[in-house]
Amino acid sequence: MSAIPYLQKQLHELTTCPPAGFRIESEDIYVWTVWFTGPQETPYAPGVYRAELRFPKDFPMEPPTFKMLSSIWHPNVYPDGRVCISILHPPGEDEMNKEETAMMRWTPIQTIRSVLLSVVSLFSDPDPKDAGAPANVEALVQYRKNREEFNEHCRRLANKSLSELPEDFVPIPQEEPPERPTNYAASIAMGYDDDYEVVVCDAQNKFPDELRQVREMALAPDKSDAELIDMLIKVKGDVATLMEALM
Repeated sequence: MSAIPYLQKQLHELTTCPPAGFRIESEDIYVWTVWFTGPQETPYAPGVYRAELRFPKDFPMEPPTFKMLSSIWHPNVYPDGRVCISILHPPGEDEMNKEETAMMRWTPIQTIRSVLLSVVSLFSDPDPKDAGAPANVEALVQYRKNREEFNEHCRRLANKSLSELPEDFVPIPQEEPPERPTNYAASIAMGYDDDYEVVVCDAQNKFPDELRQVREMALAPDKSDAELIDMLIKVKGDVATLMEALM
């Protein structure tokens, strides 16, 4: 299964309807540039940070990597900028971190939106209980023992990030775009293009959410909804198992 159709759909959705405080850009389907603002009421505000999302060729079976390109001070960010967070860890269980369950790690049905929201959550809480071994021990020690120095270090880098923005940088909206309509007529009334995609599931169908996930990942485009629903019934709605069967 090629990752490209799924990534194209995710990229389209996130460039047209990104989470609040995010902007996504890409000239390479496997490498995205992520701009995001530091969460309010944290020492990372009012910084605007640049990061890179890089996808493996076998995505979504394996997770992407999220790397900070702007300087940042955080217990879960390695010196080279790589972000360490559960949702970006490969599927399975970590025997060295019992707090991190398999459900917290990457699975093929995760979305990139979930990754972005998890990252911003990490900046809101630099010392989560399930973090495991820190990526930056010095930052964690400072956070726990000298919070004011930690906050001041973060604020300096937040101001530095602002000074490094391109001259033509357009401020990132801090509110979610209007929710997209769920039917074609409403989409036209709200000004969306004629090619706006709407996923409609018969009310009698089982597993409508799972069917939507399969369609969004561009799996088995040659199969009808009825055929996919029949397959979902056989695997009791387990999308990961269905993906393996379709590969």
